[in-house]
Amino acid sequence: MLNEPNSLINEVSPYLLQHSYNPVKWYAWNDETLEIARKENKMLLISIGYSSCHWCHVMEKESFIDFDVAEIMNRNYICIKVDREERPDIDQIYINAVQIITRRGGWPLNCFALPDGRPIYGGTYFPKDQWKNILESLQETWINEPEKVKEVAEELAQGISNSEIINRKTPVESLNIKESLNNSIHEILPALDFRNGGTAGAPKFPMPGFLKLLLKYSFHSSNAEITKFVDITLGKVANGGIYDHIGGGFFRYAVDEKWHVPHFEKMLYDNAQLVELYSLAYRVNPNPLYKKIVEETVNFLEHELQSPNGGFYNSLDADSNGQEGEFYTWRKDEIEKILEYDSELFCSALGVTPVGNWENTNILRRCITNEQLEAIFNLPSQEIDYRLNRSIIKLRNERNKHILPLVDDKIITSWNGLLISALAQAYISFSNKQYLELALLANSYIENNHFVDGALKRISCKEKVYTDPFLDDYSNYINALIILYNATLNKEWINKADALLQKAISDFWDSNSGMFFYTPSNNKLIARKMELIDGVIPSANAQMATNLLQLAGILQNENYKSLSTQMLANIAENISSSGLFVYAWVEQFLAKSLPLILVKTFKNDIEDINKIQCNTIYPNIIFEKIDGELKPEIQVCYGNSCQEPETDTNLIIDRINRIKLNS
Repeated sequence: MLNEPNSLINEVSPYLLQHSYNPVKWYAWNDETLEIARKENKMLLISIGYSSCHWCHVMEKESFIDFDVAEIMNRNYICIKVDREERPDIDQIYINAVQIITRRGGWPLNCFALPDGRPIYGGTYFPKDQWKNILESLQETWINEPEKVKEVAEELAQGISNSEIINRKTPVESLNIKESLNNSIHEILPALDFRNGGTAGAPKFPMPGFLKLLLKYSFHSSNAEITKFVDITLGKVANGGIYDHIGGGFFRYAVDEKWHVPHFEKMLYDNAQLVELYSLAYRVNPNPLYKKIVEETVNFLEHELQSPNGGFYNSLDADSNGQEGEFYTWRKDEIEKILEYDSELFCSALGVTPVGNWENTNILRRCITNEQLEAIFNLPSQEIDYRLNRSIIKLRNERNKHILPLVDDKIITSWNGLLISALAQAYISFSNKQYLELALLANSYIENNHFVDGALKRISCKEKVYTDPFLDDYSNYINALIILYNATLNKEWINKADALLQKAISDFWDSNSGMFFYTPSNNKLIARKMELIDGVIPSANAQMATNLLQLAGILQNENYKSLSTQMLANIAENISSSGLFVYAWVEQFLAKSLPLILVKTFKNDIEDINKIQCNTIYPNIIFEKIDGELKPEIQVCYGNSCQEPETDTNLIIDRINRIKLNS
């Protein structure tokens, strides 16, 4: 029998609704909740997570549905549940606090705070007995030594306010682009795992934006060592357990250093960025595996995360039927029963054994190549591909009969922006019109649903549109419009991107520092922070610097160029030891270390332009369609010098690809 619902029953977030029948008296974050805490002089217990998070589910089962634990929480605290995807601004504050306290962060994130929101203590997952001890000891301290608690809160609040923030402008004259680029790459190299790919140690996150930087840098520096590293990483990720070999798409990260064992949630932002990464990698190394990964991942996104109206949902849960990864793992006898004649070949290719490779079951990973299978089974490669594909279809059909992982059906502007960009890049790389159609459909969804009275909103879910946008919503969506322009040369996308950029400058720009705040000026939290550090997703400020630079070139807007240069000068002074956590900024140093290229076409169609794009990854290039007299020619300009018009696109491609950092 279910408990009486708490106040979360009135929310739309799948994560909050998951907790709406907990015996804990959860509240949503709002002014009314904070007022209750002030009136009752109770500490806040702020618990932050997201719907597809495995350890969030574990802590709920152990503690939040336990009546004894709930009684302690309800008696002593105002308990607030936050969906980090709805309110990344809140998450940003309290994960910063936990990182200061524990030197680590993650989800579930549990942070205790004064009634005014200033944090005093926190951590991530707590086992039940430890959680009860913390609840009781903190309450005892609050009752008996309130001044001591307030001193801790004041110290923490100052630490939060002073981290990931730039307070003043750095003189742009001090900016040395090539020095900043070289220093950053030098800082990154020791962190790389040249044997297994990715960064050294475990856990391993794919970090697609980081790999995109190294892909472009290695090509334009002719650095064979980094080129090899990128190829190794892309192969290991594509063949490892972090990739779903039956249904397509990537899991969030691997817990081990060899990409074998994933955490099984599938996030839109990971899959979007990996589609873009493999599409770009194919342009310089047309590996059939890269094309296959893009095709299968886009197919997964279309069938599993696309809403009926074209927008894309957030994620798939790590758990199904109450067990982590149950939907994705297999016993060998199951596979033998389903595949019969093909089972031996499939099990050899995907590493399936009777004892299993994870908790008495098998995570599929491609561990034997076609060439090795040819030798073992004395079969031609074409026959092997046919039988493996046939096996995958059979297993997928069988898997779909099982209890499916839950879908988080929020549609977020920021993450859809990432996917629109990726699909447009995939269209350029593979000339597959389906990818462009999906990108345009997703963009139409955002245009038709996420603008209310002309103002952008962050989220739509269950027919509700809500939450004012944060900087990442602007930065990633503006970038999507720029990439749509590159794919189509339709100036409409640039006009829309420009209008949104001006709105972002109006609401988020800080003239004192020459940077963007993450939240608008009406922010009510204990600190107004900037997002400067690149994580799995590039930081919002780094993406805005990119947008400014791109639009400055396309629109010949000197103000945008000046703003972008100021941001790079600011960050260059602050990243001497940040290494791989500033990769999106370093990509801008790379772009500005190479001459600006303008490619003009005088034709109605843009097939030649797309051909140039699909064979280059040059980071400082602008494309333009000249209206008027039509000529079968393309003109390339380097800086302020334009070449004679040219009809041979292969010659243009070769010229662009020959430009190197040391040339």
